[in-house]
Amino acid sequence: MNQRKHVLLADDDPDHALLFRRVLQQTDGEARLSTVYDGSSLLKFLTADIPDLLFLDLNMPCKNGFECLEAIRNEMHLETLPVVVFSSSSYMTDIQKSYLHKADLYLVKPFNSFHLRNALEAILSMNWKHEIPDQKYYFMNNRFVPFTGV
Repeated sequence: MNQRKHVLLADDDPDHALLFRRVLQQTDGEARLSTVYDGSSLLKFLTADIPDLLFLDLNMPCKNGFECLEAIRNEMHLETLPVVVFSSSSYMTDIQKSYLHKADLYLVKPFNSFHLRNALEAILSMNWKHEIPDQKYYFMNNRFVPFTGV
């Protein structure tokens, strides 16, 4: 893990959060994970603590992922926060909208822990200060897939 120590997961599904926690611990036992379960809690969290990397679900109560992403990118102190949209949606419109809202990467939620671990290894190995992900790709089914837009 390239100097990533604090990971924040914003996801309203406790089962997804539990799986994410287990796989993150297997991938990088030194990483600290914080979890919030709705968009309002996410924005409140970010006023007190800025993680090294945010995984953001799109479908959450209170404020959805797009609303949160827009709010994050409108805050000067958060503009460099790496945001990985972490959604079960593989709709091209959701991927495109995420990139239009300045997400750094789009990750379609894997179907199993093996694929999640591979995705986390790839994402956590990135040097986010020097390697901005190419928004011509998204991560799905254990690999980067070309994104051609809609």
